[in-house]
Amino acid sequence: MPTAVSDNTLSKCPLFRGMSSAERDEFIPLLEGKSYGPGATIIHEGESQQHIWIILKGRCHVTKKAKSGDEKELWILEPSGIFGEMSFFNPGPHSATVQAITEAEVLHLSREKFDQLLRHGSVAAYKLAFNTMGVLIERLRKMDDWIAERMERNSAPVHHEEWRDFHAKLYTGWTF
Repeated sequence: MPTAVSDNTLSKCPLFRGMSSAERDEFIPLLEGKSYGPGATIIHEGESQQHIWIILKGRCHVTKKAKSGDEKELWILEPSGIFGEMSFFNPGPHSATVQAITEAEVLHLSREKFDQLLRHGSVAAYKLAFNTMGVLIERLRKMDDWIAERMERNSAPVHHEEWRDFHAKLYTGWTF
């Protein structure tokens, strides 16, 4: 069984950045904990659960299936790391699989419980959404740096064409 959730535990997670102790306390009764052994899968790519997950203890890796069928590691998450945020805010299948590398204790918040806070006008719920956006922006910046580095190393015209194709797909349908 996971460690008891406390305000101090939540204060270390970027989702709760800038929240008062009282605001973080709104989430404590809504969070569910679970423990996973090394190698256990927490979420599967292609499945869909509307939960946002927080790692309390342990390490997890995020993998994605390549076109070849091979699993590619995208990221290693440490305590206070989060995952599942894309499906939480935009219903759809998970874009990656998350597995415990070590013994892991996690918390998760269901979208249904989050929506209850929203219906009651909870400022804390809005702050969590705003903080999630910040986490996603940090990840996007790192991805931009990684892409720029790869393009620099592989400066052949074919790679630039691949990037233009990817860019076009990424922004198709966006209107401002």
